[in-house]
Amino acid sequence: MTIIDHKNTNLSSKVQETLFVKGYSQIFNWEEYFYYKNQTSDKIFRAEAIAQMFIQNTSEISDYADYEF
Repeated sequence: MTIIDHKNTNLSSKVQETLFVKGYSQIFNWEEYFYYKNQTSDKIFRAEAIAQMFIQNTSEISDYADYEF
């Protein structure tokens, strides 16, 4: 594994973790991840931006929608 591969793995892990925390872990897929990754190349908080793009472009409901806080 090269340094670049490690960097990409860390970014995808951060995106998956962000989606999990927000209750959208089921919407992650690699095809959209690579597309969103290219779209967010200029963002500072790239993992958060990619996660937001996943959430904005889905019709899924958050896992936490059924809970009252």
